[in-house]
Amino acid sequence: MIRGDTNHGNEAIVSNNFETMKNIGRRVAEKYLMTQARANKHPRKITSFNQIKTIGILYDATLEETIAEVKHISKKLNAMGKEIYTLGFIDKKILPPNLEPNTKEDYYCRKDLHWYKLPIKERISRFANEPFDYLLNVFTADELPLVGLSALSKASCRLGTFHKKYTGCYDFMLNEEGTKTASELLDAYILYLYKLKND
Repeated sequence: MIRGDTNHGNEAIVSNNFETMKNIGRRVAEKYLMTQARANKHPRKITSFNQIKTIGILYDATLEETIAEVKHISKKLNAMGKEIYTLGFIDKKILPPNLEPNTKEDYYCRKDLHWYKLPIKERISRFANEPFDYLLNVFTADELPLVGLSALSKASCRLGTFHKKYTGCYDFMLNEEGTKTASELLDAYILYLYKLKND
């Protein structure tokens, strides 16, 4: 009788089950995402740059350097008379102890998500319900925890990078090719908004 490598076989089964659960979770998330996007009937409008009062910035805050980039550009926008609110998603089980969330600078993490990766509404409702003049979605990857919040946002206009699958989650999409840093994306958004200054 020949004995096979049972450990290797068990590992393969576990791996296949994990991939199956991931695929199921993504299908569930995408279904909910489209439902939420269609149900979000908040009126949208364009505001010229000089008239902008509030901007929400939604971004992947997993890396400390990204947090620093967003803080730097937020200060520049503050100096231009814009009130800035940021919400960063940190891809960890819990928030790092060195972070001090406040009303204008908040964070959420994996414990604030459903099993299918969309954010729990109660955790992000304050930010999602803010009627910002603009919500800037500062991420280029297919990140459900972030896209899910944009779908719920009551901002007057939601800017994001082009993603065919999630067109209902944004009002305007910029076709930014390749991976961009937070600074590069924010610069592209601000340039777009600045062109509206005389409209």
